[in-house]
Amino acid sequence: MATQLGISAAYLNLVEHNQRPLSRKLQKRLEDAFNIKEGELSGGEEARLLSALNELFSDPLFDRSRPDGSALGDFVAVHPEISRALLRLYRAFRNAREDTLRAREVISADPYFTDTSHKLLTQLTSIRSFAEILQDNDDLSDHQRERFTTVLVDESQKLTLMVGELFDFINGESKQSSVLSETPTDEVVDMLSANDHYFPILEQAADQLRERLGDPKPYGLFDALAGYLDRQLGIKVEIVTVSAQSSLKRGMWELEGEDGGTLRLMETLSVSSLNFRMTRIIAEVAYADVLDKTLSDVNVSGEEARSLCLKALGSYFAGALMMPYTQFREAALELRHDIDLLRRRFRVGFEQVCHRLTTLQKPEEEGVPFHFIRVDLAGQISKRFSASGLRIPRYGVLSPDWGVQDAFLKPGRINLHSLRAEDQGVYFSISKTVTKPGTMVGQAGNTFAVSLGCEVSFAKHVVYADGLDFAHPDSVLLGA
Repeated sequence: MATQLGISAAYLNLVEHNQRPLSRKLQKRLEDAFNIKEGELSGGEEARLLSALNELFSDPLFDRSRPDGSALGDFVAVHPEISRALLRLYRAFRNAREDTLRAREVISADPYFTDTSHKLLTQLTSIRSFAEILQDNDDLSDHQRERFTTVLVDESQKLTLMVGELFDFINGESKQSSVLSETPTDEVVDMLSANDHYFPILEQAADQLRERLGDPKPYGLFDALAGYLDRQLGIKVEIVTVSAQSSLKRGMWELEGEDGGTLRLMETLSVSSLNFRMTRIIAEVAYADVLDKTLSDVNVSGEEARSLCLKALGSYFAGALMMPYTQFREAALELRHDIDLLRRRFRVGFEQVCHRLTTLQKPEEEGVPFHFIRVDLAGQISKRFSASGLRIPRYGVLSPDWGVQDAFLKPGRINLHSLRAEDQGVYFSISKTVTKPGTMVGQAGNTFAVSLGCEVSFAKHVVYADGLDFAHPDSVLLGA
């Protein structure tokens, strides 16, 4: 092997044991001599694993047992599979910790829990008082002692019932526990989180559809999708002019007819929105069995939750088709997650790029673990996904400390933020406003702020973090 590479066996031995760097020249010789894919030896995957493990061991949980950088680097180089298994295990632990914190947060804020806790304490105090009377007063008559004993038994029975009701409440089985029961929207978020926002069966189906479409370029996708709808599904695509907008019953689009029919789309929609809507229809009609199979292992509470989950999976399918996994991931790494450049390259919207970046969780081909949040001006969260480890509030409004709402002060501009979370982890994020078109002529659209972020150790992979000093994360500039 050394002879083929034109180096000494001793030098090759040093390279193999990480005592000499793999130079670009030697890397090229290895690629040529052993038919290795260009760039496979560059250490990109190893660097990402090492970065992810550094994030793992930055958890306060490992304060007393954190390995040094060189030992961790050696471990990743020698045991990449164990490294990935550790990351999966930590992710499961992190999700469980998040669920526990969320449950504690919801239960402690519920008025039923507060009221029941007060009643329990009152009941216990009453029982203790009667028990002390019986213990401390030997001169009680038999009648008095029997009366106090009867009261103790009655109060104990009440306490037993109250404790049972409280356990039912915590387990979500009580009539009073409606606050704890998840909303259909919550079930969608949990379904996505349980799968780490990655669905290989949908990725594969989207790739198959792209092949059937002839693998069109981004700027040719509209015609390819419209043609597929017409020829394969019997659905005509009609672009509705502004003057005829009022004929659309569903605002910006509608599908008329049960067998085939016409998909009517408002002309004020962006090309990316038109493509997204057509792909969603294809997913729901031609790939309904794939969506159902994906959802088959998920427990949902009712038809509304199931419908929303299928809608979310259809949206995932659309994103996978418009931004194919491998090409998009490679472009994201190449462009260092410059969202505007990615948006232009794939002819998609800003929010669509942000959302797709959270789904790059394919084993051994992961992207940067991002979190994504969308809020309105009041701070109400309408979308949230977290692969970064940041615990995003499930209820109420987003605190201004998160900096997401700052985007409304500078519409259309990218703002930079840092956040120190409850677990002392530090996260870097960007935010920007996006506007959905109004559903009627002359009607103002809805404006939201979207935020995309990652744990600070991954910030070096994001172009927007260049030049920022994270040595003092609480003082990172807000706004750019």
